[in-house]
Amino acid sequence: HALLGRKANWPEGRYSTLAGFCEVGETLEETVVREVFEESGVRVSPPSIRFTSSQTWPFPRSLMVAFHAEAEHSPLGGLAEVSVPEEEMEDVRWFSRQEVKEALASEQLSIPGRAAVAYHLITSWLDA
Repeated sequence: HALLGRKANWPEGRYSTLAGFCEVGETLEETVVREVFEESGVRVSPPSIRFTSSQTWPFPRSLMVAFHAEAEHSPLGGLAEVSVPEEEMEDVRWFSRQEVKEALASEQLSIPGRAAVAYHLITSWLDA
């Protein structure tokens, strides 16, 4: 499964990977753990974090860095519970590969364009 989220101001049906900014004194891996938790309530397993790619970002002096990571297992088994803070995201949820493929094909779901690292994170997961 993939954890995808959407902001309220995005077009209906648009979902993407979670993202955030690195704080001063924080490693990139610490940023991944913190941002995923802040936006979803899901805890990432730090040893699972793997750098994937990077791209320039339209904000001054910014760089988007992409990672794949695995959630820590739920104490009850299954997928980790999602808790969406309203100030961060409109919705965050787990998607299966089949669900994403079908929703993209029927245009009920859209993802960022090919120029975005989020597109490549999602499509590489779909093709795995």
